[in-house]
Amino acid sequence: MRVRWEGAVLMRSPRTRGPAVLPAGEPTPVGINVAGGAVAVVAAALVAAAVPAGYPGLRFAAVPLAVGGFAAATGDQLALAGVALLGWLVTNGFLENRAGELSWHPAADPPLVMILVMVAAVGLAVGDGYRQVRDVRARWRAEAELAQIATDAEEREEKHYA
Repeated sequence: MRVRWEGAVLMRSPRTRGPAVLPAGEPTPVGINVAGGAVAVVAAALVAAAVPAGYPGLRFAAVPLAVGGFAAATGDQLALAGVALLGWLVTNGFLENRAGELSWHPAADPPLVMILVMVAAVGLAVGDGYRQVRDVRARWRAEAELAQIATDAEEREEKHYA
């Protein structure tokens, strides 16, 4: 009995040619992911705006954390590019300049861009690792359940013929 893991296995009958699988869900559209990421970035900027300017580390940490959390939650690299760019724009315009004016700060902006890129990459890696572990555990549980069902069926068959 060969079973491919493309989705959730429902049932395998000897009369069928292949495993019955649920179709893999359609991924969330990129635009929806970008909108969700934009909401997360703006909410993080509002939280960061409440932190006094005397604490720049805490003030600038909220937006990269939102970008990293978005990356881990969605795993959508295309949407992440837009959300990371939006995170830099919001941080530059409202946390550095405070008036919505965008300008390049040679001392602060390159480290901020690198932090956003690194946090996005780490978020993608963490999210992908979590999804892989979750899938392996689900596969292991399904195999264990299948083995238990087979064992129960064999025991019932032995009792029936005994």
